[in-house]
Amino acid sequence: MIICSKCERELRNPNQWHNCVKVTIGDLFKNKAEELEYLFDRLLTEIIDWENVVVSATKNCVVFVHNKTFLIVRPMKTQLDLKFYSETEQTEFPIIKSVKWNSKYENHIRLANLEELSPNIYSLIKKSHQIS
Repeated sequence: MIICSKCERELRNPNQWHNCVKVTIGDLFKNKAEELEYLFDRLLTEIIDWENVVVSATKNCVVFVHNKTFLIVRPMKTQLDLKFYSETEQTEFPIIKSVKWNSKYENHIRLANLEELSPNIYSLIKKSHQIS
């Protein structure tokens, strides 16, 4: 693990490209619905214990990396946009968009409160973690 001396993000490789801006996760939740922070904390609590997970904030999202990025959480005004990857197209609820990206599919879910966070969503994210 390498720590960028400018933005203090954890990186896997010394020359890894990244958007070098010093931002905290808390900064991303300013002026957003309070429920979103609770929702993110619940996600983080579950995912942080998975094998070799590194979490860092960028200028507009939180990135979860295993060997590669497997989850991107972007706080919006009233929702969290979760982007994760799969080997096949996902069209079932709660997926709102599934787009082919290289050899995988990029999937999006939007959540507004804790009640929407289900075991199915964790399962989809876990599969993304496993293929990263």
